[in-house]
Amino acid sequence: MGILITFLVMIAGVFAIYFINIALIRTQLEELTHRHKRGDSLSGDVEEWEYYLNKLFWKPFGTKKTLLTYGPHFEDYMKQNYPHTDSDVLKKIKKLQR
Repeated sequence: MGILITFLVMIAGVFAIYFINIALIRTQLEELTHRHKRGDSLSGDVEEWEYYLNKLFWKPFGTKKTLLTYGPHFEDYMKQNYPHTDSDVLKKIKKLQR
């Protein structure tokens, strides 16, 4: 019985870390969105956008809503700042939106 409880606690811990990681990514994407809306984008923002969105694409579940929420903001950011750049992340987001 003690082994089962230990196993369940370990599984719960893994899930907690997984969803905390997603929450931290959402926080970073929210900050990037806020900066973009204010017009305070920094030079490294495109790399940050792609880094955090790619991290979500590698997660097996629990990320579709986040990708659909922040994908349009990233698309707007790319159109405004890098209109002639073709991003792999942007392609993935457009594919997900279909």
